[in-house]
Amino acid sequence: MWRSVAAIVGGFVFIGALSFGFDAVVRATMPNAFDASGGTSSVPVLLMVIGYVAIAAIAGCYLCARLAPSRPMRHALILGVLGLLFNIAGTWQLWNSYPAWYHAVSLLLVLPYAWLGGWLRERELARGGARPSVQVA
Repeated sequence: MWRSVAAIVGGFVFIGALSFGFDAVVRATMPNAFDASGGTSSVPVLLMVIGYVAIAAIAGCYLCARLAPSRPMRHALILGVLGLLFNIAGTWQLWNSYPAWYHAVSLLLVLPYAWLGGWLRERELARGGARPSVQVA
C-alpha cells in the first residue's frame, strides 16, 4: 500500500513542480501577457498553458504508473481524479482570472491526460519494458 501512496504522491509532486516551473518561465519571459492579478485572456498564452500542462500531467501520470507496484492504469487514474479535484478548487478560486472556455477545457482534459499517462506505461509493459517488482491480481 505504501508504494501505491508513494507513486501517487510522487506523480502529484512531479506534475506540480513541472507546472510551476513552466509557469515561472512563461511569466518571466512574457510579463505583459498577464494582468496585475496574474490572469490573462490571451488565447495564444492560454493555449500554450494548456500545452505545457498536458506535458506535465501526462508525464506525471506516466511516472505514477511507472512507480506503481501493480495496476499502473489504476494508479494513473487515481492521480487524475486527485488532479481533477485540485483543478476544480483552482477553477473556483480563479474563475475571474481566465475565460470560461479555458476553465472548461482544462477540467475536461484532466482525466484524458491521466489515462494517456497510464496507457503509455501499460504499452511499455506490453512491449516487454521493465516490469513492476510486485504483481498483484
